[in-house]
Amino acid sequence: MENKKKTLIIGAGLGGKFVIKQLHESNSEYEPVAILDDNPDKWNSRLQGIHIFGSLDCFDACIEKYKVEHIILAISTLDDKKRQKIISQIKSYNITYLVLPDVSSTKQNQKVEIPELNYSELLPNRFEFQLDYKEVHKEIRQKTVLITGAGGSIGSELACQILKCHPKKLILLGKGEGSIFQISTLLEQLKKDESYQGEVISVIADICDAEQLLRLFKHHKPDIVYHAAAHKHVPLMENNAYEAVKNNIVGTSNIIRSSKTMQVENFIMVSTDKAVNPENIMGATKRLAEKLTLEMDTVSKTRCNVVRFGNVLGSRGSVFPKLWEQIHRGLPLTITNPKMKRYFMTIPEASKLVISASLLAQRNAIFVLDMGEQVGLDLMVDRLIALSDRNKKDIVMEYVGVRPGEKMSEELFNKEEFSSKVSNKIYEGNYYTSMDEVLAIKELMASYKGMDNATLRQKLLLVANQSTPQNISMGSGF
Repeated sequence: MENKKKTLIIGAGLGGKFVIKQLHESNSEYEPVAILDDNPDKWNSRLQGIHIFGSLDCFDACIEKYKVEHIILAISTLDDKKRQKIISQIKSYNITYLVLPDVSSTKQNQKVEIPELNYSELLPNRFEFQLDYKEVHKEIRQKTVLITGAGGSIGSELACQILKCHPKKLILLGKGEGSIFQISTLLEQLKKDESYQGEVISVIADICDAEQLLRLFKHHKPDIVYHAAAHKHVPLMENNAYEAVKNNIVGTSNIIRSSKTMQVENFIMVSTDKAVNPENIMGATKRLAEKLTLEMDTVSKTRCNVVRFGNVLGSRGSVFPKLWEQIHRGLPLTITNPKMKRYFMTIPEASKLVISASLLAQRNAIFVLDMGEQVGLDLMVDRLIALSDRNKKDIVMEYVGVRPGEKMSEELFNKEEFSSKVSNKIYEGNYYTSMDEVLAIKELMASYKGMDNATLRQKLLLVANQSTPQNISMGSGF
């Protein structure tokens, strides 16, 4: 291979030996030209034919003499302080570089250790939404709170936040026993830390089972319901319209029916910005779930509201954990489209918004966090690479194109929703579901089982994008 990059190896031990051997045997684009090592016994000798120039203090002279174009740090035993010092020195030259993982782990095919990512660092200029725990404590103390989808990313964080406010009972409802067991175990420890004397009750149930739900509601008599259970993965739902309708629409209908029957005080549906002018199955089902929730508010004693937010960093299905792992494994980053834009927030921030919005007295409301401007995917990827201490020049980008059902950008409100700011960080919109819309949703729920995926998708998008002709409600008693 011609025009190989002249490469400096830092470390003349096992790691350096391994790297040079791999570069020679793999016909790599990198050509080792010199080595630096702090052991004076090795200076001016050779390792597999490569000159050991001197110590790390000779860094500048070595780069100048050999016209170094790439650097491989091959000392796995460095402490973090020394490693960061070397990386900073490399960065000052704007030279591409690679940090080699532990050679022994590589040889034994052990799992590469992926450092934990602090997702809030991806939003460095945003003040994270904070919860007034004293106010929440006043509202929730001695209440029975039920969370659907309690084993999911948002549901489990909701459970942790609410437990801190000492409800009388906290009911964790979910379909997956593994995730419910995981969050219930975590809460048992949190109970000790918080000196919480109330009950945490784990319930394995499917929100699509209306009879079981009603039995559970009659038994536990919840005062507040946070409905976080949903299928949320956009491309996956494009080929699974039946399950999306069953879970996201029929399941939501079952939950709000049980809430109405038992006269739950407050019902909060967790939604998504993908429900605004939806172009995919997931967004359409969430939009129809929103409409059912807001319609129920007009015909029941239960206060029913919707909370919308954008992409949740670190949630299951989020792209950033995958990209973070790809960076640390040295794999190409699979990017859909760098020009794609999204509203972003963290899991704790999203959960705190849901709880805060549930305390507001407004009825028939759609609450949205002030998330600032949409952020481009290319900028978020750049921040991710910077946090990994890698050089972007070393990262291979593989653009796979926009996936089925995805938009290039999102919106927070429909034009009919008349949004206004109700607090420092929260916007409110209102939407009145018409009788025609309710009838169309009912008809869809009654007929969806007989449709193929393409037909159901077309019907879903048609019904979801139907708007109320007048800003009035014609309560249906649904």
